[in-house]
Amino acid sequence: KDKTLKIEQYVSARERERELLDSLKQSEIANVVTKGLNPNVRMKDSGIPWIGMIPEHWEIRKIKFLFKERSEKGFPNEPVLCATQKYGVIPQSMYENRVVVVNKGLDGLKLVKKGDFVISLRSFQGGIEYAHYQGIISAAYTVLMPSKEINPLYVKYLFKSHPFIGLLKTCVTGIREGQNINYDMLRNNSIMLPPASEQQAIVDYIEAKLSKIDSCMADLQAEIDYLKEFKQRLISDVVTGQICVAKP
Repeated sequence: KDKTLKIEQYVSARERERELLDSLKQSEIANVVTKGLNPNVRMKDSGIPWIGMIPEHWEIRKIKFLFKERSEKGFPNEPVLCATQKYGVIPQSMYENRVVVVNKGLDGLKLVKKGDFVISLRSFQGGIEYAHYQGIISAAYTVLMPSKEINPLYVKYLFKSHPFIGLLKTCVTGIREGQNINYDMLRNNSIMLPPASEQQAIVDYIEAKLSKIDSCMADLQAEIDYLKEFKQRLISDVVTGQICVAKP
């Protein structure tokens, strides 16, 4: 009993560390996509509550001028995609909980190109997903094609940042779990736009930082999984009599 209690305490401590790292990751992304990499840069008030202060040389642009809706259909030979909040937009064949692919009506699905964004309806974890692959997706989704001024990877991180998710929650229709992102509302809002070279520098910084944090989180998760398995083995060995428990 003492051993299993110690293991549980150790697992809890490791799980808290993992949560702290995840929180650090989210705050780091939010900070650099909205404020940039130079802490000493001159700032200005964006005039937009969810954005607040931004570097003086950044622009503020309406979403509708930075993205075009893509609605091309008639590509039945392209792979069928699904929009996931965990992995972005990927082929259905790669998705862990994959649904049965319907092979009819593929002509009516919308084309998605790599680097596009798909509004996956739900707002609670972002809901605007980056397309890692070209393919076709349900016509119920809004597909957004970024303009040449935008680095899609910069916007991918912006769209998953807590401040932007706060904005998304104000652009929904429906109630409670049924809330869907309403693009007609969202498109009239603005986002910050750093110069192209700075967008790339922010992406490079985030990816380098994330790979370190993700590596630490993976190590912690492996340790947590091992400890949980060890605890189960210990309990099983005691129950089946393979370990003799001394009586007081």
